[in-house]
Amino acid sequence: MRDDYKNKMAGKIAARYQDLEERIMQDIVRRIVKTGEITSTADWQINRLRILGYSSEDIEREIKKTLNASYPEMFELYDKVIEKEYVRDKDVYEQINAEYILYDQNEQLKQITEAIIDQGCEDLENVTNSLGFYLDYGNGRKVLTPLAQVYSGYLDAACYDIVTGAFDYNSVLRRVVTQLTNSGLRKIDYSSGRADRVDVAARRAVMTAVSQMTGKISEYNAQKLGTEYFEVEWHAGARPTHAVWQGRVWSKEQLYSICGLGTVTGLLGVNCYHTYYPFFPGLSERNWTDEWLDAKNLEESEPKKFRDKEYTLYEAKQRQRQMEVAMRAQREKVRLLQKGKADPDEILLHKAKYQGQLNEYSRFCRKMKLTEERERIYLDTKGRVATNSKRQNALFPREMIENASKDVAQYKRYKEVLGDSIGSLVNFGQMKYNDNEKWKAISEAFTDVKWQNQALKKKQIGEVHSIPYKGTPNSVFDNYKDGVLQRRRYYGNDGRPRLDIDMTDHGNSKEHPDVPHYHNWYLDEKGNLKREDGKNFRSAERGAADYEIQQGGVRAEFSIARPENNAKKAVLLSANCKEQI
Repeated sequence: MRDDYKNKMAGKIAARYQDLEERIMQDIVRRIVKTGEITSTADWQINRLRILGYSSEDIEREIKKTLNASYPEMFELYDKVIEKEYVRDKDVYEQINAEYILYDQNEQLKQITEAIIDQGCEDLENVTNSLGFYLDYGNGRKVLTPLAQVYSGYLDAACYDIVTGAFDYNSVLRRVVTQLTNSGLRKIDYSSGRADRVDVAARRAVMTAVSQMTGKISEYNAQKLGTEYFEVEWHAGARPTHAVWQGRVWSKEQLYSICGLGTVTGLLGVNCYHTYYPFFPGLSERNWTDEWLDAKNLEESEPKKFRDKEYTLYEAKQRQRQMEVAMRAQREKVRLLQKGKADPDEILLHKAKYQGQLNEYSRFCRKMKLTEERERIYLDTKGRVATNSKRQNALFPREMIENASKDVAQYKRYKEVLGDSIGSLVNFGQMKYNDNEKWKAISEAFTDVKWQNQALKKKQIGEVHSIPYKGTPNSVFDNYKDGVLQRRRYYGNDGRPRLDIDMTDHGNSKEHPDVPHYHNWYLDEKGNLKREDGKNFRSAERGAADYEIQQGGVRAEFSIARPENNAKKAVLLSANCKEQI
């Protein structure tokens, strides 16, 4: 039976399970979107059941729909296997005058194949019985989480993060979407601890039954025709342990002892799609000679180079499958971000990343002389996902497209600290990869401002004649006079002054026309700590990191640095201070 037909039918069934995966992911995102509309924890408690409830019934309904839709396609495939594989040896029956019994009348063989079909149906149903995702609950370790707990635990906690303000909506959406798509919906086998992607598990359940059915029919025909020999089918790019026995003729005993028939890693084992057919010495002609097989094995083991890495044919095909899985996940990510109404720039970046993956896939297949199998990428049948023009791709540097998720997360961290002055995601990428001077300045500002934000969490308030020289490391002292803030001092890692913000002109408005202004502390040539002359927060310096000092009715907003001017660098108080910032 032709492999392309079997793969096509198995692919259709796998596509249904990938569609199930996406429907579940979209359901999770839909509930997060609803949570984003809630503005208080009280409202969350009222609406929690409405948003999170009934998930079990919804998901069970979707699973049952997928399973029921898969059965007709699976039975069609099984019927074709029986029809093609059983009649392929009919001519041999006639040549040796053996009785050929039509399949419909062959009760012995029907009993064998029906048992395999029943097992195949049971295996496919088992795929849907234990579903879940690999999820990170914040400690960096991914936990295999059953689907019910995804809703009752993980999703509940994510929604609560939004409602309480612990994380903003877009951060939670990005985190959930990334984890779901990186994991993919999994079929959990609790006995072995194995957890395969659900579309892979569904395809394996169907193809395992097909392979077993083909093998049993071949063994039945061999027994009836009086031969104990079989020719194992050959295909390109077989795993090395299979390449040594594929395409050759073996006795039934050798199928077990040499080819590993019946074992997980051998003939008809996991992910093995080899078949074997009766061979009649003196009557049958081999499809592949030993000389041809030896030459082919040598050719396939010769590595080809792509981007500083070498691949044998088997390794290249494994890499091809990995690239296809990554692109399917990226397509899901784009659609889930769209459904969650994420930042348009972020959606566009992930589209550009997908386009880059497609381009790399094509280059890799050409270099390795592989046929592109884009139908594996488009299993979702959802149409175009990539960017629509070269202009859109040009918005993002190549490095940013490759590091999309990491750069989006970094952009979010910088924006939380530096505010809108960081610009759009597009601007951030252009600055990071195409403007070293601006990127250096903004990175220094981020480090400095982040440190100051942390120091503000350890703030002391006093009304003294002179602010203490020594203080708690990485803390702040606010000094008041008559209820009015006079000076804020930041202490460095060693507890000595690092930065002073003065809220007065020191009685010298000519030298300090702007209030507030700042004084850096620095080490002189002899290693003594000195305070710089005051520096004004000029208008040209405003915008990179807005601070608010609001105390006793006094409010001042000022900026430490402006990236365009490569302005103030964080003051380093000691040699090891630089390493600790």
